[in-house]
Amino acid sequence: MPADTALYLACWGAFLSTLLGLVKLGEVWRDRFRLDVSYNLTGSDVFGSDILLRNLTSRPVILTYWELMYGARGWRKRNYESIAIPGHDADDTRIDPHSTLKLSFVGDQNFEWGHKALRGRAIYIRLHVAGRRSFVRRVYPELAPWLRQRL
Repeated sequence: MPADTALYLACWGAFLSTLLGLVKLGEVWRDRFRLDVSYNLTGSDVFGSDILLRNLTSRPVILTYWELMYGARGWRKRNYESIAIPGHDADDTRIDPHSTLKLSFVGDQNFEWGHKALRGRAIYIRLHVAGRRSFVRRVYPELAPWLRQRL
């Protein structure tokens, strides 16, 4: 085999393997785990407040536990004060692909979210998802888009 042919085959192989690697990287990026947290807060005990968990992936997610809490920055770490947790008889919740789970807080479960209630704190939610470590997301007030943590 002449040297020119070997060089062309080597270049073709390098180009093709790089292209396939980029395609695989794009698939991994597309299928990554993403869970969006948003809110619908009202001042009424009748209508209550809602925390919305959106599964942005193409796979179902199993939510095993959640905890809503106030959080304030301490000297070295964040200090949390629990607002609401699911009942002791709560089961795992399946969030289907590209769908939303609504956590409603009506009546006695409703919580204060105004300026006086927050006192410089923010509202966070700790989520325990099956097969993953638990993580904490800021619910309200939202951070600027360039400061948000993406999962």
